[in-house]
Amino acid sequence: MQDDVFVQNSITNICNILQNATHKNHVDLALSELLKLIEIPSIKIQSQELNKLFRDKTYAFIFSKGDIADSFYICLYAIMDSQTDTRFDAFIRIADNNLFVQGISEEESTMLLELGCIAKILAGNKRQAIKDYIKNISLTDIHSVAAQKSYSFILKAFGLLDIPFELFLEAMRETLDTKNILLQDPKRRRSIFNWQIHVFWNIKHFFNHRDWLSLYPLWEKVFYEMLDSSHFNKIDEALYLQFFIYHMCGNSFTSEQEWKNFNEKITQKASSIYQEFASNFHLPQPTPHTKPKKIIAFLRDRLVENSPYKVEYSFLKNLMQNKDFKQHYEIKIYIMGFLEKSDDDKAIKQAYEDLGIKIIDVINTFNQQGYYNSHLSKALSIREAIIADKTDILISPNNGYGISDFILASRAAPMQIFWSHGNFVYDLPQIDLRMTHICGNAPYVSYAGYNFVGIGVHMDKNFYDPYVPQDLINKERDKYPPHKIILGVIGRLTKIDSLAYLQTIITIMQKNPNTIFLACGNGNVYEIKQKIISLDPHIIHRFFFPGYVDSRIYGHIIDFWPDSFPMQQGESKVEFNAKGGIILNLSKEDKQERKDRLEKWIEQNNQIIQEECKKEKITLDFLKKIWIEDISCIAFDRDDYLNKALNILKISQEEKQNLSANRLLIRRIYDHILQIKGIHSFLRAIQNHA
Repeated sequence: MQDDVFVQNSITNICNILQNATHKNHVDLALSELLKLIEIPSIKIQSQELNKLFRDKTYAFIFSKGDIADSFYICLYAIMDSQTDTRFDAFIRIADNNLFVQGISEEESTMLLELGCIAKILAGNKRQAIKDYIKNISLTDIHSVAAQKSYSFILKAFGLLDIPFELFLEAMRETLDTKNILLQDPKRRRSIFNWQIHVFWNIKHFFNHRDWLSLYPLWEKVFYEMLDSSHFNKIDEALYLQFFIYHMCGNSFTSEQEWKNFNEKITQKASSIYQEFASNFHLPQPTPHTKPKKIIAFLRDRLVENSPYKVEYSFLKNLMQNKDFKQHYEIKIYIMGFLEKSDDDKAIKQAYEDLGIKIIDVINTFNQQGYYNSHLSKALSIREAIIADKTDILISPNNGYGISDFILASRAAPMQIFWSHGNFVYDLPQIDLRMTHICGNAPYVSYAGYNFVGIGVHMDKNFYDPYVPQDLINKERDKYPPHKIILGVIGRLTKIDSLAYLQTIITIMQKNPNTIFLACGNGNVYEIKQKIISLDPHIIHRFFFPGYVDSRIYGHIIDFWPDSFPMQQGESKVEFNAKGGIILNLSKEDKQERKDRLEKWIEQNNQIIQEECKKEKITLDFLKKIWIEDISCIAFDRDDYLNKALNILKISQEEKQNLSANRLLIRRIYDHILQIKGIHSFLRAIQNHA
């Protein structure tokens, strides 16, 4: 009741301002008051008088006087009805007829498209107004001054107005239709994709929305149009579009089948064209060279502190400490410099160089073009550098970027290796060998019909359990309700976007009212919240979505990690385990399969395991007991998962400490074996396949 009175009083105040208006500034003031009202969640504003006054006064003091309305006048979308007002038709025609014509600057075009949008809203066609605004703003140079202002406006206004994602999709479907987009010049085509990935993707309720994938067929059609092995500029566009599709889809894919389809429809189709391009343009081919040291090249998308970096750095640090390796091999890292994702971290570059690894950057010049940089020029320059450096082995941990696929498909080294960080269905003919650290310490593993050399990686302790001041942990913990048991996971939110998983977590929390859940990471928050509300609307306040977090801190805040399923968490889970955290996993093996696998592995590595047990002052029987027989943290079906989660939440502090100590003991033994066997496995693989 109080809210209704407040809203009515506010509307009356705005109406009074407009009724007494004698200048544009008064209309601006009324709009400012309206925006304050719109910013209040769940407030509904309905007033025919307000609609009429805004139409009349905006026309009288802005449009009819040839003045310029600020972009925030688009926010009148929130209150305008569909009543036709022909006074604004002339302004709509002026805007539409002069938009993007020759001689009109980007700044002038932006002013015209805003004029057209505001006029259409006031004329009673607000849905079409927003749709046209999306279509037209997407054609502008994203680096222009006007575009930067529009970027800020869109992020705020589209959330404030709760612009339907479906309306955005309608606009994009029309824009991406090949009958329309192929008529645009290459720069405007690139702008269409730039605005999707850098602006519209970042609108809060658009972010990582699953329905982005509904645009895939249109992206694919445009991509196929650019796959012309005889045309330099088209291949340049194709490489960028492949990056775009990979990035957008990769943030939404939740199954191996989706990645398999991507590989078949994008990577394999494109790589055959890239191979033809290399032949048509007579690109130089690598040849074996005899020299004191063989050169191993790693091809990296960018240098940032993500999970692939932590794995790679840890492995290379161990490798560079091996005398035999250093005597015969040299490592170089070639960066692709995807500034569309982020800039390189200088500290990470320095960390590699401190190991004695050279960072090769031949793409900096191209990145000066910003989001319009040439991906083909970068690919050709990187490829040329790899060949010029007489690289013997090229290792690519990438699985679908246009630049990396081009380099592999056109062959840049006599031996080319794919290192999988979780995508096991990536494939193109020029891959000579596959490796993965996701191998359970086995020398060889098979996934999805492909054989991989298992390379165990002992993670650097600075990643997994670095010193963190207690006051930083306390400060972050204070953001959440006190005296609660914190359940949580860290990683891409798409991994918890499962009804089965969310239902299980909700059941656990219903039976334990003193628990809260932290869903840490970026992703489709809105959709996940809707699923939670559909399952239990009364529990949503106990779920927290802090976004990207520092896992070094949050690993000390989460009390219990009920791992996601069917998609499991990755390195973040291992990092939590390294801190002694309690994790419950839903196994993909049955109980007997797990037992057989562990017993076989212990038997195969008996000598080194016995040595490790001796160092830890335990018996092999004790290790088998806490590793194989204790299955309190391993579930084999959903019911088992629920029961074991409830049991974990009941254990005493002493039992929890013992469980944690045993997990850490297993981790120490396992990691040391990883370090020894991983390096041996890698050296054997590159020597045997040379």
